[in-house]
Amino acid sequence: MIQFSPTCSFPTTSPSGFVNSPDIRSTMDIVWSCTSIIILSTWSVLHLTVPPELKPQSKLQQLRKQAYLLGRKLVWMAIMLAFPEYLVGISTTNLFACWVNTPCLEELARDDGVPWSLTHTILANIGGIVLRFSDPGEPGELCRAQSGPNGSLRRPKPEPDMEGYEFATPSMDSRIGLTPWSQSQLGESSTPPSEFLLDFQRSQENHLRGLGDIPWRPFGPHLALATGARTDTCAVLGSDDDYKARHIAPLQGNIWVLDSKQLALARTHGIIARLPRLEADEINDRNKSDGLVRLLALAQVLWLAVQLVVRRMGNIPFSALEISTLAFSSCAFIIYLSEWSKPKDVGAPFYMDADALVSPDAFARIAEAAPISFLQGRRYYIPQSVLHQVVEGKYQKKHIDRVMIFTSILSIMLFGGLHLIAWNLEFPSRVEKVFWRASALTMAIAPTVSALLVLLESVCVHRTDRCARWTVTALGPLLLSARVFIIVESYWSLYFLPPEAFYSTWARNAPRA
Repeated sequence: MIQFSPTCSFPTTSPSGFVNSPDIRSTMDIVWSCTSIIILSTWSVLHLTVPPELKPQSKLQQLRKQAYLLGRKLVWMAIMLAFPEYLVGISTTNLFACWVNTPCLEELARDDGVPWSLTHTILANIGGIVLRFSDPGEPGELCRAQSGPNGSLRRPKPEPDMEGYEFATPSMDSRIGLTPWSQSQLGESSTPPSEFLLDFQRSQENHLRGLGDIPWRPFGPHLALATGARTDTCAVLGSDDDYKARHIAPLQGNIWVLDSKQLALARTHGIIARLPRLEADEINDRNKSDGLVRLLALAQVLWLAVQLVVRRMGNIPFSALEISTLAFSSCAFIIYLSEWSKPKDVGAPFYMDADALVSPDAFARIAEAAPISFLQGRRYYIPQSVLHQVVEGKYQKKHIDRVMIFTSILSIMLFGGLHLIAWNLEFPSRVEKVFWRASALTMAIAPTVSALLVLLESVCVHRTDRCARWTVTALGPLLLSARVFIIVESYWSLYFLPPEAFYSTWARNAPRA
């Protein structure tokens, strides 16, 4: 292994005065500066959904819980490293959904006399607001909430005038004709749960096994409602639709983690008498975002961009690793902007108690309005990889699909296009240069083709799940191979850099972490 150790002269007088940095940088300077930017950006940019509320019963379970929470974040760090443009699409699309749903919830909040803002909507979409049901057969908050001072049943608060908003979703209203159930059916809990409900319970139990107790449990009235909703779905669609079942099954429990659209539906159907009263200070108190860490990460990215511009203008070579870091940090910067108002690392949700039992119609609408999950199984809590639906009015579900596709295409072109800057860099061999070019083109073109196919499916048949699943299966291995080569080659090629690449510039003296 060839090594070169530069020598620099030292001051010969005392006091030494102001000593400038040497006009050289080492291989490890490049490695650590780029790696630190990637790690700092990845760790600080992740704003995960609220995790399941685990209550360990022993020290071993406490350790397992901490390992689970850490592993959850490390997994999404790895996904961010491998597919940053994927997270760009999710974050920007969900910000759009929050922006669309906030006016509707603000109108409901004005009627209820409670504060509401974009931050409240975002909190709901990350699973920070939980609706809790008490057993109708036992004394509890639900029973107390429905009874007046003299024991009489309290009428739900009248629904506000929401002219201009349409909560019904087309697929459920036009294809599934739900008939009202009798009160005996609604309260029936002795009927054995359907198999898809048991599958959900087993899957969730296996996923959280050994981590502690959770507040979620099957709830008799909701088991009957879930079975009925699934039966009606299958009867209308003519098939056993697992996709619909994944959205119905989490609602079988006594705990409902509702996003913003589902929360609005719960309010308009009288399940809750009013929206929760949450002050901004209460939300900020659970927000563990560190502004200093954000500023340091942004400063590092800015320093890298300035250094590359200076080297380019001075015709000084740079490394492929610096280009890869710039491409990655550009996506991280977009995510920073789209998630600036999102609470970070919220460990526990805000609870509110239900004020009424759920009708079959309300259950079906809330199930249909569930966030669209992909690449992850559904649990009672909201998973990380979901797209939230909008309260239909000016915007509809097709707009969510198209925003996702549009932002994904832009981020893909940005990420892949920046790697094309290294088109004429020196590589260890001609073969590696060809492979770099092919990989960069693959990263720019393959996901774009996939996004356009999904867009075509959205326009033609008003759904995106089938084409998205096919393109992930077909193009995923090719894209992953290109990513792996780019990452490996970025570090491997450092050994073969030309001598001029180790010249430092005045940007070296710029303040950075």
